[in-house]
Amino acid sequence: MSNSQPIDEINVKLNDFGTQLEQLGDEIDLLRTIQDANRRELRFTSQSLARLERIVTQLADTVRNESFAAAADRQQAAIDRQIFQNNINEINQRSESDRAEIRRIWEYLSSQSTNSRIQPE
Repeated sequence: MSNSQPIDEINVKLNDFGTQLEQLGDEIDLLRTIQDANRRELRFTSQSLARLERIVTQLADTVRNESFAAAADRQQAAIDRQIFQNNINEINQRSESDRAEIRRIWEYLSSQSTNSRIQPE
């Protein structure tokens, strides 16, 4: 019986080792599953980040282009205001000269009218 007892102990220990190895295998499988999920999540995050970087770059380009367009619009508005002011000034000058011409014509006609009354018929 004494020989049987060490063999039983070895069998129990082997069973314990077998159980522990199974548990360790299950834990390794779980870790692999988690690792695969982490890889997929990392790949998804990397792809999302790449898309976000492209969007930010596109937005920056759009803002830059809009800024250039706004600057060009402001410059054109300044030019248009100057042209408008020049036109107003020219109209005012023409108005003054037209009024002066009308005044001269009026004075001439008035003087002709007065002279024709004085002269005998």
